[in-house]
Amino acid sequence: MSLFKYILVIVVTYLFSYFTIAPFAVAKDIIILNQPASANDMRYHYSYELMQLILENTEDDFGEWEITHSPIFMTRDRILTEMVDGELINVIAEAIKPAWNEKLIPIRVPIRKGIQGFRVFIIKKQTQAQFSKIKTIEQLKQIPTGSGIHWSTRLAFEKAGFDVVVGSSYDGLFHMLDKGRFESFGRGVNEAPAELSSFKVKFADLVLDENVLLHIPLATFFYVSPDEPQLAKRIEVGIKRIMANGQFDNTFYRQYCQELISSKLSERRIFSIENPLMDPKLLAEMQQANYLLSPYTHFDEVCSGYLP
Repeated sequence: MSLFKYILVIVVTYLFSYFTIAPFAVAKDIIILNQPASANDMRYHYSYELMQLILENTEDDFGEWEITHSPIFMTRDRILTEMVDGELINVIAEAIKPAWNEKLIPIRVPIRKGIQGFRVFIIKKQTQAQFSKIKTIEQLKQIPTGSGIHWSTRLAFEKAGFDVVVGSSYDGLFHMLDKGRFESFGRGVNEAPAELSSFKVKFADLVLDENVLLHIPLATFFYVSPDEPQLAKRIEVGIKRIMANGQFDNTFYRQYCQELISSKLSERRIFSIENPLMDPKLLAEMQQANYLLSPYTHFDEVCSGYLP
């Protein structure tokens, strides 16, 4: 065989391989999630676990995957900017916001079933007597409460007429509460018990109020970078798949039943305020689909099938 024919065979073989095999090769999906704010920050643990289940359940049709984290923790405003870019972070679990729905790809399933909107209050021990006397929402509004500067619940509190004191860092808010900068710190029932456990050595006087619950309509979606439509499709397929096979409910209740039962929500005085960032039509659709739980639910009964 001449040198020319040999080179021609090599080129043709290469081109054939490139155009027939390469299109069917599936690239690994790299999911970049936000870094926790600190070693005490357990807020993202559940969404990480859920994402792993979603990816495992879509391996056969979407291929390999890997979960990694952003090099630094980002505030919500920066997250939106970086999510649009899609380089440092490409997936986040966050409360619904109109701007995020417009600029990112929302996966419209509330992954925490709305319980992040069941707000219980972390307070100092000496404030418990004051909280025990609360009978009306107007009395609750008079107590200065803390919030993160970029949190969606901050707007709900302010619109409802609460006295809101803002802080710029997650850990710093607990320090501010301990130092008396405000007197209550509204947290999701899914967050408060773990946070008290994490901070109990540093802030021994902080406790969970046992009298009041403030309900804010709140839903957490997975948001995906607009540069990753195929990844968004995978997450949508995966979350519907784990809802159908029971893994979603099993993971949710196994994660949160202890908090939902021990917080004795149905025994509390329950108040409600509106969420100005929640589209009423979307809220009605989620309620009709039974995606959201009620704070009046008797969770000891619901959880009986999920706890050991």
